[in-house]
Amino acid sequence: MSLGHKYKKSLHEQWCLRFKTRHPDGDNYDGVVTHIKRRFIVLSQEEAFEFDGIVILPKKVITGYRDDKYEQCSNHILRENSAIKKCRSPRWLDSCETLQEVVTALMRRDIWPGVEIVFNENTKSAFYLGPVTRTTDNHFHLRCYDAAGNWEKAYKLRYDDIFKIEIDSSYCRHFNMYMRKLNST
Repeated sequence: MSLGHKYKKSLHEQWCLRFKTRHPDGDNYDGVVTHIKRRFIVLSQEEAFEFDGIVILPKKVITGYRDDKYEQCSNHILRENSAIKKCRSPRWLDSCETLQEVVTALMRRDIWPGVEIVFNENTKSAFYLGPVTRTTDNHFHLRCYDAAGNWEKAYKLRYDDIFKIEIDSSYCRHFNMYMRKLNST
């Protein structure tokens, strides 16, 4: 079955799948597809049989999927523990057709995303977290902080280099709340 069919299966049946990617470290993402766009999909990310945040993956980074006995068991558990009822995605993503529109909407809504990019011919990656401060046609600026809670500069990132955008995960939510408080003092 093609990736397109699997996206639709996941969306229509609220079926959790594993998506394999081109990430330099071989990262995979488990989740239920909540939006299928021309160039990206949106996942309600699943970890430890619970949903934790939204991940937006460009289709070009997805290389395959797993939908076998492991996903069947996982889906049974997600239904048994009622976690599937918490599988959702923000409605504002309905109107976003490009990654640029997603980033612009994040800036407008003051949502601080985690953005991972790949570079050096897909051999390296970097993760940035913080507020979007400006957008243009080809790139955007993200004012970032490091893992030690120190503010850094605003990085200029290209839409074409985006590997994933993450929002509303426990990691992003808690770290951003902490940094917003630091920023206001």
